[in-house]
Amino acid sequence: MLIVGVDPAVVETDLMAGRLSCPGCGGGLRPWGQARRRELRARAGTRRFRPRRSRCADCGTTHVLLPEDGLIRRRDATVDIGDALVAKAAGSGHRPIAARLGVPATTVRGWLRRFAAMAERVRAHFTRWAVALDPMLGPLTPAGSVFADAVGAIGVTGAAAVRRLGPRQVWHVASVLTGGGLLSNTSRPWMAPA
Repeated sequence: MLIVGVDPAVVETDLMAGRLSCPGCGGGLRPWGQARRRELRARAGTRRFRPRRSRCADCGTTHVLLPEDGLIRRRDATVDIGDALVAKAAGSGHRPIAARLGVPATTVRGWLRRFAAMAERVRAHFTRWAVALDPMLGPLTPAGSVFADAVGAIGVTGAAAVRRLGPRQVWHVASVLTGGGLLSNTSRPWMAPA
């Protein structure tokens, strides 16, 4: 799985030009058909699409090119999941969040539980990225809980990414920097800053 931009035309152009690299070995990716049809649910509406597949010219591994507005094995848009995490960090419960987002309460509860279980790992990962993106960044202010600290670290990293790289959605940055695994239930390592 490789997280790419949301514009399929740009992704296709980058793939054909050899500008996408294998996350495993760094080799050039080449076109390799389409993945299964997917659906991304968002407040703005549901989007149905077939992600592009690619194959590494060096190691032969295939990768699905997943747009950064989604997460691995999640049906909902990163911005909606991010809004739920911010609301929880501010003290809201899963039922009011679900009602506001128009998502089943059990879905929101699952997001919040998974994030809570990974909060310290998320906080540490995004703090490292914030400093890598903005070396002049001062210390992060504690928010009162590990959950809120992790959400705050994502926000600070997103702001640092915007200052350094230009306009981006904060939660798209979170998807990219975790390889789509922000709420993953595996221990697959995330991309560390160089």
